[in-house]
Amino acid sequence: MIQSINLFKNEVAFVWEDQTTTVIQNYVLRQNCPCAFCSGESDVFGNKYGGEKVQTTKNIEIIKFEKIGYYGLQILFSDGHKDGIYTFS
Repeated sequence: MIQSINLFKNEVAFVWEDQTTTVIQNYVLRQNCPCAFCSGESDVFGNKYGGEKVQTTKNIEIIKFEKIGYYGLQILFSDGHKDGIYTFS
């Protein structure tokens, strides 16, 4: 479980309830967006459709984020993208 989230210009730091910290570059999060447009989606047979690898600059910023239940975050990036839900796992 996340205890706190700290936004910086080019990275975000997650502090977990066991006091460990994970720091991730914003551009890495944006390049690995889990939404269907960016990552594609699978049908019931496991066939993957769509997905366009995102090319972004290393100076992309996180404008804001919203917690989604107890399992993830929805992030608004400076390029306007906000569709992915990043699970805490």
